Amino acid sequence: MAFNFQQDSSKIGSSILIIALLLVSLACVTIYMQEGSSGPLHVFQATVSGSLAPAKAASGAISHAEDTLQDTISDSSADASTLTALREQNEQLRSTISDLEEYRQEAQRLQGLLQVEETYSVNGVCARVLSRSNNAWNQVVTLDKGSNDGIHAGQPVLDAGGVIGQVASVSPATSEVRLLADPSSGVAVMVQSNREEGIVTGSLDGVLYLRDLDDNAQVNEGDVIVTSGLGGSYYSGLMVGTVVKVEGNQGDTSRKIIVEQNASASPLEDVLVATSQNSDSSDSSATSSTTGDDN
Repeated sequence: MAFNFQQDSSKIGSSILIIALLLVSLACVTIYMQEGSSGPLHVFQATVSGSLAPAKAASGAISHAEDTLQDTISDSSADASTLTALREQNEQLRSTISDLEEYRQEAQRLQGLLQVEETYSVNGVCARVLSRSNNAWNQVVTLDKGSNDGIHAGQPVLDAGGVIGQVASVSPATSEVRLLADPSSGVAVMVQSNREEGIVTGSLDGVLYLRDLDDNAQVNEGDVIVTSGLGGSYYSGLMVGTVVKVEGNQGDTSRKIIVEQNASASPLEDVLVATSQNSDSSDSSATSSTTGDDN
């Protein structure tokens, strides 16, 4: 019987404790509802919330890291077909950008050749350079236009800067141009400032020389050299280059005059084969830039 009494006493004690806790809770709720924000229960609540804030922040950071990791795992687990498609799209974009840049540069070169036609009052055929010889004694380029396009041997060839050479031979679809720097090339020219005539020739070292000039002709560094039109191979007034060095004095039979070609220094890609020159043109088109500066 003692055992049963102790068990009953324990149950009674537990019931009393529960009832007491319920009464205390009810009293706290009543007091909390009736007191202001500065009451003791409100102050206690704020204190407890503040002490738990770091734990909440840490929990939020952990949750964010878990989300990020999940996204990374999801991205890295993309199937092979998706990654292949993305790579193909990237390559297509790269190719498109490259093509557009080539078109832009080509349009810029062709625009320069159209300006050459206007500057020198010539009509011509635009051609693309297919190949170029690599030896100093045979400076020749091959063009993708020939007799079918109205090109024939002897016609002058220019780029945006001026004369680069002369058509040496043609086939129906291609033509070969001997460059001014070729040792066997020669073009009748004159000094633009005083109209003294001579011949510009190439050399094995790629330098242009002004030869067959009167010994007493006055030539100075900076003088512009243009075609004279003598011999009929080159139209008159086409820009050839500028005198960059004079070795020897006026009247010296051994005087050496070096000319720097005015044509573009960049690799040849597109050129203009001058097929005819307007009858009313003269070398005034080539001299306008210099005479205008003197006025």
